[in-house]
Amino acid sequence: MRILHFSDLHGRAFAAAGALVARHQPDWIVLSGDMLDEPPWLLAAGRRTHRQFRVWERSRERFLLEGSCTTYVRGNHEQAGFQDLDLQAARPAGLAQQVGILEGIPAEFGPWGFPRELSPEALAEELEAQGPRRLWISHVPPYGLLDRTHQGLRVGHRPLAQALALAEPPELVLCGHVHEGFGTLRAGGTLVVNAAGGYALLEWEPATGRTELLAQEILVPYGRWRGFLANLGGGGFR
Repeated sequence: MRILHFSDLHGRAFAAAGALVARHQPDWIVLSGDMLDEPPWLLAAGRRTHRQFRVWERSRERFLLEGSCTTYVRGNHEQAGFQDLDLQAARPAGLAQQVGILEGIPAEFGPWGFPRELSPEALAEELEAQGPRRLWISHVPPYGLLDRTHQGLRVGHRPLAQALALAEPPELVLCGHVHEGFGTLRAGGTLVVNAAGGYALLEWEPATGRTELLAQEILVPYGRWRGFLANLGGGGFR
């Protein structure tokens, strides 16, 4: 199965992403959150949600391919009222019991007031309710794996890291969120792919768990994090 994974485009590079979909003809398109932006000048949450719906309505077709599945996992920048229920519920045929979805954002590192910020206990409940999975799509990387910010802080998902440590390999995690963590890392039998700001192209065999990374590239080069408003206003981007 060929997977094309995007994350944290923040409303940018959609044309380039659509061209990648057309070129690679993936079996599964995975969007692991923060595909949309949250402009600070739209102070009312309702206005931000309305704008996200309009942007996504214009861009959605770029991430759809006839005969393929597209799964959308929301990140912390997708507004609480934003939904695409068809894509949020989508799983490739026959794989529903192998794929886990995690939208919870750890609040323990400082709550920003983002949607879906959860305590460690609530994060664990979201994970445990789904049972063991061979592939996890999480907006946030597992704690300790591709989750280090430029300040040296690790801000990953602790319950996911704990579950992976106990799971029988192989496992695959598709994530984003930490822009500085862009890349791929194998830890034991787990392969973690952080595509924040770009994409990753993989071949995955559901029956065996064997995964091959074919390509990975940044599409939106972000500058170092200098504060929430500075980045969203453009001051934090290169």
